[in-house]
Amino acid sequence: MTTLPDTRAHIEFLDAQFEDFQQMHGLGRRQRECLLRDDLKGLNQAMSQTQDLMVQIRVRQRDLGGVISEEARCEPEVAQRLERLRKLLESISQVRSQSEQAAQELLTQTRQEMEKSNLQIRAKRKYGHPAQVNEPRFTDGLR
Repeated sequence: MTTLPDTRAHIEFLDAQFEDFQQMHGLGRRQRECLLRDDLKGLNQAMSQTQDLMVQIRVRQRDLGGVISEEARCEPEVAQRLERLRKLLESISQVRSQSEQAAQELLTQTRQEMEKSNLQIRAKRKYGHPAQVNEPRFTDGLR
């Protein structure tokens, strides 16, 4: 059976991880909102903060010195926190999927705008040039 100090350490670890993942969840929502508003500066800032949190989470995991044992997972307080953390991670995954979808839609929209712009540029280039010999300047549908 795990000792009380081990259980306390696991609970403190899981609580700290939960807080960081909650912040990450909020940052994920902010990233999605920035994508929808086309706010690249805000998106960049939120992504940078997310990276910082990921480093902090990894350092804490490394400092714990391994995984939580099966015996510790059976402790009610540890199990409760693990379940809460699992649900939060699923929610973060959903927010990331939504953000990815928003980014994909933005990319598609940008590509369409670029193509439209390129068509306009090509049309403008051809507009000012005189017609070639025997090439109709206007078509009346009879040729």
